[in-house]
Amino acid sequence: MGVIKIKGLVIKEVPYNDSDKMLTLITEEHGKISVLARNAKKSGRSSYGTQVLTYGEYVIFKGRTSYTMNNCDVLMNFYNLATDLTRFAHAAHMLDMAGDTAQDNTLSKEILNLLIHGLVALQKGRTPLLVSSAFALKLMQITGYPPHVKSCAACDTGDIEQIYFSFKYNGFICENCVKQDNEAVRADIGTAKGIMYVLCAQNAKVFNFELSDEILKAFSNIAFKYISQHLDKNYKKLDILNEL
Repeated sequence: MGVIKIKGLVIKEVPYNDSDKMLTLITEEHGKISVLARNAKKSGRSSYGTQVLTYGEYVIFKGRTSYTMNNCDVLMNFYNLATDLTRFAHAAHMLDMAGDTAQDNTLSKEILNLLIHGLVALQKGRTPLLVSSAFALKLMQITGYPPHVKSCAACDTGDIEQIYFSFKYNGFICENCVKQDNEAVRADIGTAKGIMYVLCAQNAKVFNFELSDEILKAFSNIAFKYISQHLDKNYKKLDILNEL
């Protein structure tokens, strides 16, 4: 027990009572935690740093089973993403995916770093669908579930004329092994290169590439289905964009 100082990003805020909020943060060293922010629903200093998409340095009292915020220095915020529905929806999708994988303290710093770089990319005007789908794919690599891309994931041959992505075998498969997987999808050379680029890139470079609309659609379909399968969750944040 005692006072600790941590860096983290607010991924969720909910009312706790008439004056307080309960925040969910992804932190560098403590994973995903819930923090009580007293008087945060009131305007002024007490609400500083308690909004979703705030990255800050938080002074927190750590009790036996709970955390209470004492103070915060905002290091960066991404509030302007809320002014654009498309960018905000993709940001929210990224927060959901990050929140589902940041339980492990040993991975949370890397996940937080990826999330901040992704939000910066959205803020800089990078294509939202590319950012969120590249984020999903890189997140799977960080958490220990990278797709197999060096050879056929089924037979291990490196001699592949036509690449397919298999969710059954978790990676690329060849034109012969696709006969064993009815749900495998064709991955043209542009899609395959995009997947391999993300797996090799680090930090901000993960989001520093472009794909044509057609290739991006295939790339994002693979990335989103892959993470949904491994985390066993059907993400809904982007549905609102499909309904417009």
